[in-house]
This record gives sequence, structure tokens and C-alpha cells, in this order.
Amino acid sequence: MDQSDLTLESLAARVVGLTTTLTTALQERNSPQPSFSQDAPDLLSPAPEVQGPRLQLVETLTKMLHLATGPTEYLIQQCLFPNADGLILDFLNRFDIWHLVPLDGSSSYAEIAAAIQLPEVTVRRFLKQALTMFFFLEQAPGSDRIVHSAASAYVARDAARSAFIGHCMEDVRPAAAVGVDALQKFYVGHKTHSEEEEHCPQYLASDRGKVRGKAYWEFAESYEEPGKPKGYRAERFALAMKALSQTQLTAQVLEKFDWESLGSATVVDVGGSTGHISLLLAKAHPQLKMIVQDFPDVEASFNEVIASSEHASRISFNAYNFFEPQTLTADAYLFKSIFHDWSDKYVVQILRNLLPVLKSGVHIIIFDNIIPPDHDEQGKPVVPLSTRRLLGAVDLQMFVNHNSKERKASDWTEVVKRADSRFELKGFYTVVGSPMGIIDIVFNT
Repeated sequence: MDQSDLTLESLAARVVGLTTTLTTALQERNSPQPSFSQDAPDLLSPAPEVQGPRLQLVETLTKMLHLATGPTEYLIQQCLFPNADGLILDFLNRFDIWHLVPLDGSSSYAEIAAAIQLPEVTVRRFLKQALTMFFFLEQAPGSDRIVHSAASAYVARDAARSAFIGHCMEDVRPAAAVGVDALQKFYVGHKTHSEEEEHCPQYLASDRGKVRGKAYWEFAESYEEPGKPKGYRAERFALAMKALSQTQLTAQVLEKFDWESLGSATVVDVGGSTGHISLLLAKAHPQLKMIVQDFPDVEASFNEVIASSEHASRISFNAYNFFEPQTLTADAYLFKSIFHDWSDKYVVQILRNLLPVLKSGVHIIIFDNIIPPDHDEQGKPVVPLSTRRLLGAVDLQMFVNHNSKERKASDWTEVVKRADSRFELKGFYTVVGSPMGIIDIVFNT
């Protein structure tokens, strides 16, 4: 899109208008306004009347910042900031600074340094940079004591959020660092992109001087590190997925499918990990019986999550590997964030493994990212810049870890039909403010 007509003044005027629209929409819903304090809302209202102007405001501010920065400073920032930001996030997470500052109080640099046994001058250096990223705040300008900000308090309140940071910093970042190496090794001279899992940066990445040389799942389950249990990275990944479900308007996207139409149905949550999605569905739809399928070693964590729930009697666990033929007969099969971990050839295999138990009319419900087209027929962007950027980042992360990808509607249609012509795509359903959507498939004999 031609952006030559965008100026600081025109963007500023738009910012004023969108800010008024957003704050008014929040006030009308008695929703809290955003702030920097630790009491700020984790997410703004999911209402489209809030999410629409919010995303437009973020895009407009991003463009305004880009203009005000200018190309010289922008280039310097892009070269320096990603490395520094990743370093700070890794520091805050590995030393668990989140919990060294009380939510209802403050901590000094000296107190934090003593707790993690690092020189105070080093801790101060790292935390000063963290403040520029809005993680933590000075108790007062120039104070030696820091308190939680909205962002740092958000992490401190739920272990799943620090698990997600750990996954990105310790699992993904070393692989991303050799991403171009993987392109040079596996793809130069080829006209098509490989569907083989081993042709991705994950295989070339190293930890503590040792090259991984194996698929991400095998690596995570077998990784050993002094002072930590074997396979802790796999457990951390499962916990990290809970954090993601909190940020993607998960409940709102789930409800785009008409679960009531299934009646008293049995739904199999394939690859459902500890059952957080099944629990959401069981709470919202009392007529549903949920069965979570995952590897046997996930069952203990599943029991910890589900056992105390009042809906536990309607949620059970079944050990299963989705690369084996399905054994459970059900009314619907749910795949939440499964297929984006696999290239098309493996998605086809997973879908075909359902065939032995499918009967006519059974729903296959895919809950995954759906990449929208860049522009509509009039040449206007279909989704805001922040959403496109987020989807692009996740797509590259899938390449880095699994040699897989995020998919457009046309990609989903193609891979489903490739699996079996009897799979009928009934529709794609999305929610404003979330990159995820529902793909409803019905099996017809």
C-alpha cells in the first residue's frame, strides 16, 4: 500500500480519534483503562468494539514511531534492540526476578543482587535496561528500589507466563540464531521447500556446546541439565501453551463453533496436553464429555490440572500418539494448535489416522492460526499490521523449531482435501483481536 501520504500530523490526528473511540468503548462497558501500574488489566475487553480500535491504534502508533525515528536510527535499533531485549528477558526469567520483587512492595538492587549472588553493579546494569522495556518501575525517580509494572506483574502472577518466556528464550532463540545457516545448508539450489522435519534450524542449534541434532519434541523430552529433571523443557512447553491460551481470546474463538448443535456429544481433544481447552469447553457446555489424548507421561500433569475441577467427571485422559491410527469413536475431534507444528505431509498423515473410526457427520474441528490475505479486493489491508507481524513471527518460529508453517485458508483447504476427499470444509471462523480461528470439517461417507 502506498504510504507516501502518511505524515506525523495525519497520523497524530488519527491517534486522537482512535484513542477517544477506544476509551469511550471501555467506559461504556465499565472496563478498566490500560495503565503502567501492576493493577492494569491483563487484556482489554474482547468486544469487537474495543479490539477493533485498539488494533488500529497500535498500527497507527507504530507507523508514527517509525516516521519519528527515521531510517538511520531505525537501522541501528533493529540491529541492537532484539539481542539486548532477548538478553534481558532471559536474565529476568532464569534468575526469576519476577518473584524477587513482591507484588505488594519493593526491592532494592542490593537485595536482588544478594538473592541471586551476582555483583550489584551487574544487576543494576541489567535492571536499568529492563526498565526501558517497561518491565518493573522505579519506586520513585532515581530510587534504588524497584516495584512491579503491569508487564512484570503479569508474569509474576502465573508460572505459565514465565514458562512461555523460557521456551522462547532457551528453546527457540538458539535455533533462530542458526536459521540462515539452515537455509544455506538445506535450501540453496532447491525450488521447493522441504517437508522433512530435520531440515530446520532446530537440528543445527546447540546448548552448552552440544549440537541438538534431533527433532524439537525428542530434544525437549530428553534434555538434561545439572540441577533440573530430565525432560523439564517438555513440561515447560506444556505449561507455556497455557499462557498462550490466555492471550488469544481462546474462549471467544472456541465459541465460534456451535457446540450445542452436537447435543450430548463425546469430543476427543487430540494432543490436548494437560486439558486446559477441554476444561474450558466442559465449563461452558455441560452436555459435552471430553477425552484428552496425549502421550502417557502427560497424564500426571493432566491429573493435577483436572482433578480439583468440578467438571472432572466429564474429562478423562487417554494415552495416544496421533501418528498412530485413532482408536476412540467420538462425535467430534478437536485439534488445538497441533497442525502448525507439522508440515503438510504430516498433517495429512494425522488426519488420515482418524479414518478407521470416523462415521458420517463427525466433525473435525481445527483450532489454529489462520493467516488472512494481505489485502482485500480494494487493496486495503485485511488485518492490522500488529496482527500480520505476530502471525509472521509465529510462522518463522514454526520453521525454526519444526520446519512447519502457519496456513492461509487456501492452504488449509488444500491440505485437508489432500488427506481425503470425504473431508468437507464447512467454514472458517475468526474473532477480531485474535490470530486464531476455527476450521470446521465434516466427514461425509
